[in-house]
Amino acid sequence: MVSYVGHKSDNQGHLTAKDHAVAGAVSGFLTRGFLQPLDVLKIRFQLQVEPTAKRGGGLYHGVLQSAAKIVHNEGLAALWKGHVPAQALSITFGMAQFWSYEVLTKTADNHGLAERYITHGLCGALAGTCGTLASFPCDVVRTRLIAQGHPKHYNGMMDAWGKMLRQEGVLSLWRGIIPTLAMTAPYTGLTFFFYNALFSLMSQSIREESELPWLGFSAISGTAAGVCAKLAVYPLDVLKKRIQIRGFEEARRQFGKVVVYPSAWACIVRISQEEGILAWYKGLWPAMLKSGCASGSIFITFEVTCRALSHIHSNEKDSDVR
Repeated sequence: MVSYVGHKSDNQGHLTAKDHAVAGAVSGFLTRGFLQPLDVLKIRFQLQVEPTAKRGGGLYHGVLQSAAKIVHNEGLAALWKGHVPAQALSITFGMAQFWSYEVLTKTADNHGLAERYITHGLCGALAGTCGTLASFPCDVVRTRLIAQGHPKHYNGMMDAWGKMLRQEGVLSLWRGIIPTLAMTAPYTGLTFFFYNALFSLMSQSIREESELPWLGFSAISGTAAGVCAKLAVYPLDVLKKRIQIRGFEEARRQFGKVVVYPSAWACIVRISQEEGILAWYKGLWPAMLKSGCASGSIFITFEVTCRALSHIHSNEKDSDVR
């Protein structure tokens, strides 16, 4: 039982890098639509300066309480705030990531290195970097839209981009890029490493003639890979979110205490000193839940889409032969 993630020497299904990009876009689109509310909760937790404990004095504490609070104060649609730029982010990131991963693993295969798990990790890290560079302005705008309350400061993705460019300059679209790259590279590298290692281990351990088990293998491997990778890099995600709202602090006063960070280092020092080490894991539970579900969903939909494309190519080839 073979996974479609990454280049295979037999080029099963005659899939190209373009096919992998299409499958990456489909997987990103479908996964984002289902899991956007968890992302909203995670970001609200990360941006809250007060403790997220029940008696910590903050607006949000706990997944259910926070979801209910957002719906009560801002309406049900608030759980999908920032959904349009989030979809743009997911589709662009998915396309760039899986396209580059296919190209990189093909290059590694040409040099006889594709069978090593560490190769998948390194190729995944580089693929994540490519995906981040391609989609980062969408990520910044998504964070701004999720962070705002009422009255709205931005009326959508294009309005946010326009105001940020006019009021803060072009560099505002790239705030947080350094911690993001520092987080994304190891996160995607670990995700692809764990996914390929677990999928291979399960395929070798469980022999089954049916074609069905690959779906379960993909779900388990993808979910476990996402959880392990997210846990390893989560503090960098918190740092990224705090930096991305620089210049937007005043619009967040309704959510509690507002702190202005002049630099990434100042942000690190103040969070550690004033909020404590556990502040670097604010929003961890919704993040872990979202990351596990998202990773599992992305790999499942990617594998399903690749198999569908493989059947289409096979049918086209048979038609040409006839």
